[in-house]
Amino acid sequence: MKDKILKLAKRLETFRLEDIESIMGEGIEDVLQELVKDEQLNLVGEIYSYKAERNLPLPFCFKFHSQEKIEMITKCFCAGVKSKQASFLLDIGDATMQNFYKHFRQMIYERQLNALKTHFEQKPKIAKMRRFYDRPVYFYLYEDELFVADKQLKTKRKKLPHTKEESLRIKVLYSRLRRSINHSQMKQNLAQHVAEHILRVKKNHFIQIGLFVKF
Repeated sequence: MKDKILKLAKRLETFRLEDIESIMGEGIEDVLQELVKDEQLNLVGEIYSYKAERNLPLPFCFKFHSQEKIEMITKCFCAGVKSKQASFLLDIGDATMQNFYKHFRQMIYERQLNALKTHFEQKPKIAKMRRFYDRPVYFYLYEDELFVADKQLKTKRKKLPHTKEESLRIKVLYSRLRRSINHSQMKQNLAQHVAEHILRVKKNHFIQIGLFVKF
């Protein structure tokens, strides 16, 4: 039953209980809840969505280092150690270390983007566009959690504006982010850098990405 529901959920992407009951029959709510608990489906409000977490192809640098060394690199990234410092500490070329860090940021960005899309499907909002180094990114706030996208999300439904309180919260968080997005090299892959720093603000600088890394 679970496999059939997951295949259907993957095809539908987002759905309500009544949508899938009309196809699979009644009495499947408990199965859906189990899939949510097992982190195979997302649930926001009444909207279920397939947890289509794309497995990014690992950069070549992963193939030439032991798992022990990769775990050390991951810890450096999570602790906020800059790539040049981590490169020196672990005796790895700076360009290679930057490739590792770039991959970690992309995973962080995509995971929060998937969560954002689920919220957006439930309640579309008008993005708040902000700039770093004259480049735009688009912010959304749901349940006091800030999300970022490199382009505005689209829907045929009417988008709602953020409330005054939400707009103020975005303004405060944007001000904090501007203090940490402070290097011109961050213009490349800007949304990914912003997503990383949003997570660091949320987690008081130290983050965990063990769940993201798949060797």
